[in-house]
Amino acid sequence: MIIGLTLSLFFATIAIWGPGLAPNDPAELFKVFKLDDQWYTAPFRPSELDRFPLGTDDVGRDLLSRILWAVRPTFVMALWVMAARITLGVLLGLLAGWYQGIVERIIDYFISISVAMPTLVFAIGVILLLGVEGGLQNFIIAMSLTGWADTANLVKSRTLSIIQEPFIEGAQAVGLGNWGILWRYVLPQLWPILPSMMAFELGSITLLTAELGFLGIFLGGGQIVTVPDPNSGGFLLSLSDGTPELGQMLADFWGKIILAPWTPLFVGILVFTEIFAFNMLGEGLRRYMDVTRPHPVRWRSLFKRHRYEPELIVS
Repeated sequence: MIIGLTLSLFFATIAIWGPGLAPNDPAELFKVFKLDDQWYTAPFRPSELDRFPLGTDDVGRDLLSRILWAVRPTFVMALWVMAARITLGVLLGLLAGWYQGIVERIIDYFISISVAMPTLVFAIGVILLLGVEGGLQNFIIAMSLTGWADTANLVKSRTLSIIQEPFIEGAQAVGLGNWGILWRYVLPQLWPILPSMMAFELGSITLLTAELGFLGIFLGGGQIVTVPDPNSGGFLLSLSDGTPELGQMLADFWGKIILAPWTPLFVGILVFTEIFAFNMLGEGLRRYMDVTRPHPVRWRSLFKRHRYEPELIVS
């Protein structure tokens, strides 16, 4: 869990301060660069020039600067989609678990549809229907309309077990209404599972964003450009991204891997590490906040230094 938490905080830090740390303008093109009376042409390999430690992309933009700028929109979008999915899943799960009969059947029907719906295909369809040019709002809507079913199912099962407890019957006996019971007694019992679900959702959404970008659906816009082919001496058509975002930096994968293979390599490693961090954090939270564990949850104990006292053995 400590590894996942540390990496997650690292990405959150980059999302906040990354653009200010970028050494170059992420949109500036460095087609030709002169150093020590020697001319260099883009794309520049990693460490070929001190100004570009990670090199440039296929059209001559500083890769390090673009990565530092790209983490923020991906992270912000993942947070919004996670919040929407968790809110929708918890709300529907609570209603399905508390209200029996027609309400439960209707919600179960929508849960079954959401489970059967391929998340990637559905997101592509909704984004294309609403329009890629709609920006962040359309991406959030498309990725929030599905992917919440697992949360709803888990919350429903927990709610069904909670309402069997004696304190629920006591709350009803004193005249507390349904929403009051759900808010004061049922929802707090779900707290141990919510942090881990949030972390897992962040990993799932980041992966979905990368998949959409790989298929050419990304934030920030882009354009088709011609770039020189170092092998044939001719030109190749390449999809150039606009405002940096991790998903879009994976777009036109095959064009980039021919001209600047280090671009998808570095971005892919970064996306993998971010997904790994969220999943590690989610698994750690799930284990640590498991209500079946013999000890209660104490957040300070995560960072508590354990001390071992030597034992005196007298023979």
